[in-house]
Amino acid sequence: MKNVFWVAVLFVMCVATSYGQYNGECWVVSGGDTVYKLHANGNADPTVIPNLTQASAAEVNPTNGVAWIAISAANAVFRFDQSTGEFTQAPAIERPNMISVNPADGTVWVAWLNGVSKLSSDGKEILAQVIPQGGNPNVETGRFNVAVNPKDGSCWIADARGPINRYDANGNLIATGPTMQEPKGGITVDYDGNAWVADSQFNALMRISPTGQEVVKLTITSPVSPRVDPKDGSVWVVSEQSMLLNLSADGTKRNEFAAGMAVVGISLSPSDSGIWVADMLGATFTGEVSKFSTNGTKLFANPIPQPSSVSVGFWEGN
Repeated sequence: MKNVFWVAVLFVMCVATSYGQYNGECWVVSGGDTVYKLHANGNADPTVIPNLTQASAAEVNPTNGVAWIAISAANAVFRFDQSTGEFTQAPAIERPNMISVNPADGTVWVAWLNGVSKLSSDGKEILAQVIPQGGNPNVETGRFNVAVNPKDGSCWIADARGPINRYDANGNLIATGPTMQEPKGGITVDYDGNAWVADSQFNALMRISPTGQEVVKLTITSPVSPRVDPKDGSVWVVSEQSMLLNLSADGTKRNEFAAGMAVVGISLSPSDSGIWVADMLGATFTGEVSKFSTNGTKLFANPIPQPSSVSVGFWEGN
């Protein structure tokens, strides 16, 4: 924990004066121990944050460029404000593994070992906490996926044990969704509150209405990292660890193309609708982060070792 703190301090000292406003940069978790920042053109920032044991997520707020980083082994979530250089640690959260940022008010929802917590925009307070119950007790690790809707501050929580529910901004249950077998492939929400949930173990992708009704259920091989494009309401999702699928709101396939060898995560660009792709192998079999246009053209690739997640941040109000 002490090493993580001093690495964070050193990072701030190096870059506090070099960052301006958010310009579509992509934050990448690499190898579970390093966080990179890539510029919109794909060039890596010369400064990275190394030695972050079990870094599990790095998410950026698209309205102000504030980055949130979860360090599972240290039971810590850090907030880094690029405009001021301020680097702060939130109250201790046990084994945080996923973050969803609400750009409307700057709050964040953090999934951790036994539940989900909502942090204030300055990272100093826990505003709400949800401890889901039930489901398959044999599923323990990486249980929760979260996606907040900036329109009303509500949050969908997919429990890998099966249940999928929606909570209001204060953490109160407001909609009980259907149960999937093991929905741990990711979750995303559109601006109207519909959620897309992926069950990568059992080849299912489901769209759920804000009131909890199943709207669409598709059979897709190993779906992970669904991401809604607010511009048209369609969803992008990884299939078979190599393909990118684009589906309309009713589940109709609109596009499909190969995007890597071991793709584990994607994120949509707020400026040009480009798709950032985290490929654990890539052309060199050591990992790369690439960017594709919506028609499948590969725009560039950057050799980043074993990237496990990418975050650009996309908000309709941005």
